[in-house]
Amino acid sequence: MVAAVAAVAVFAAVALALAVTTHEAIESTHGEIVRARAKAAADAGFSIALNGLLLRDEASLAALDGRTREIELGGANIRIRLIDERGKVPVNQLDGPTVERLLHLAGVDGAALDVARDSLLDWLDADDDPRPNGAEAPDYETQGITPRNGSLASVDELARVRGFSPQLVARLRPILSVDPDAAPFDPSHADPTAIEVMSESGADSPSVIERERELSGQAVALTFTDPRTVLHRPITIAVDADEPDGGHAHSEATVELSGDSTQPYQIHGIGRAEK
Repeated sequence: MVAAVAAVAVFAAVALALAVTTHEAIESTHGEIVRARAKAAADAGFSIALNGLLLRDEASLAALDGRTREIELGGANIRIRLIDERGKVPVNQLDGPTVERLLHLAGVDGAALDVARDSLLDWLDADDDPRPNGAEAPDYETQGITPRNGSLASVDELARVRGFSPQLVARLRPILSVDPDAAPFDPSHADPTAIEVMSESGADSPSVIERERELSGQAVALTFTDPRTVLHRPITIAVDADEPDGGHAHSEATVELSGDSTQPYQIHGIGRAEK
């Protein structure tokens, strides 16, 4: 009898283990399906946005004013943003006063501003002579960091510069560009904060006031209805997709339209995140 009871207990334990394993497999499969649906929705949103640019669709071009365009597709909520890279602050090309405005608008002042400003300028210049509040190679030795003495390769690299915390970099990220071939700053579709940074007049700049009016709906934002103005212009397509059952995916890349029918566009820096 004892042996029979023991056998039943063993069989019950095995059955329970199989049930748990089966449940986990089902959950895992369900999770993969949810992620796949979200990724497909994000990719579809990216394709819709790119096609809209190629066709110069009004709904797509209107998104160049910085607002989010929302669409529903197969039950998924898709949010599309088209970001004009020429409307971002070209951080590799900044001088001292412009860096000061950038930091001040990000909430940095006083001695902390002086350190971050001079350290960034030292990181970007080719010499090894530190500015009064700056930093060169000896100041980074204990951290195992070697200053680039040249242009930043990414916005993330900014967090390695003395005076720039990850939190500060996160606040600055939406308005910064490190494009080595950046064209002159164009305020037409820029964030008002980026315009403040790039204008000596700051918040009083007519361009800032006009963009704020556009974004508040008091004025019509300029769109790229002329096909010549959208060609060879770096535009980032950022897409977030949410599935009803909780799946989320992000797709982002910068595109440039060529006007060449054989290769109408190029895509750079494709990135995705899913959960």
